[in-house]
Amino acid sequence: MSKLNTFKGYTIIALASNILFVLFIIVTMVYYAYYLKTGNIVRVVEFIAYTMEVGGFILMLASIMGYISKLRGRLLLKIGMSVYFVVEFIIMILDFNVIDAKDFYSPTSKILIISHCVFSAAVALLYMGLEKNRLCLQISVAVTAVIMMLGVFSIVYNVRVYASVLINCIAYIIMYSLILTFHGRQLLEVDCYGDSEKLYDDSGFFIDDHK
Repeated sequence: MSKLNTFKGYTIIALASNILFVLFIIVTMVYYAYYLKTGNIVRVVEFIAYTMEVGGFILMLASIMGYISKLRGRLLLKIGMSVYFVVEFIIMILDFNVIDAKDFYSPTSKILIISHCVFSAAVALLYMGLEKNRLCLQISVAVTAVIMMLGVFSIVYNVRVYASVLINCIAYIIMYSLILTFHGRQLLEVDCYGDSEKLYDDSGFFIDDHK
């Protein structure tokens, strides 16, 4: 457990949560297509799918709480991550009719999808606060935000907001993987509570102009 109670550990948890979300959405899409063709309900598949989704949210919350407890400062990032969790959770509740919201919620709303993409990209940009002067991180976060904005084009196909959620998860998988790589190669100086002082090397990977 001590290895998980670190910046690296909570980043791995965040990565795992997004992998679960991607698996959940893929399984749900395949199952929904099967259901439309056959009309058959497969409870085992539904159980597996919802277990992955609930597990994803639990891991996501754990990673956010871990970042909040471990990272020094970075108030905007902590707030952004927390608000993002709440928004995604609300979308999940509304999209699966946990509460009756047909009068004001439409999962295929173009305004909803565009707003979700813009909001998600804005939150992603806050990850630059992990280490503001690292070019490698800046490039990675910028690419992540661009990928999230590509979700806007899903409105052309009149799909549900979960299309942009899927794109977000893929973008976060890429970003967290790069962050773990940078951290492992000591390209990031992430100031955390309880960490001993370390020396970092800027060589390798993306060219970094930080001194």
